[in-house]
Amino acid sequence: MDPTQPVPEAISHRQLARLLRTAAAEPAAAAEPGAELAGGEPNRELDALLQAYGQLSVQLLRAFEGAGDQLGRGRTPRQVMAMGALQAHAHMALQALAASQT
Repeated sequence: MDPTQPVPEAISHRQLARLLRTAAAEPAAAAEPGAELAGGEPNRELDALLQAYGQLSVQLLRAFEGAGDQLGRGRTPRQVMAMGALQAHAHMALQALAASQT
């Protein structure tokens, strides 16, 4: 992919697999939690924000689960769909956060 090209709206599994095969290997130091920034200082503030984001996302998902059928009461179908999208994105964000920390 050319970095000057805009991000595509969709990508096929075949294209994604080809990109993965041709991707450069990750350096070991960049994969470590608390990796240092270019200035040589760990980014503690970002790590703390990511930790707080993860905890808040878990709380949000628990609230969605606890709401059950009450979630749709008093809301339009569009609002319920938006809440479902928010729930799905929170799940994906937690998976991405976990993958970024391994």
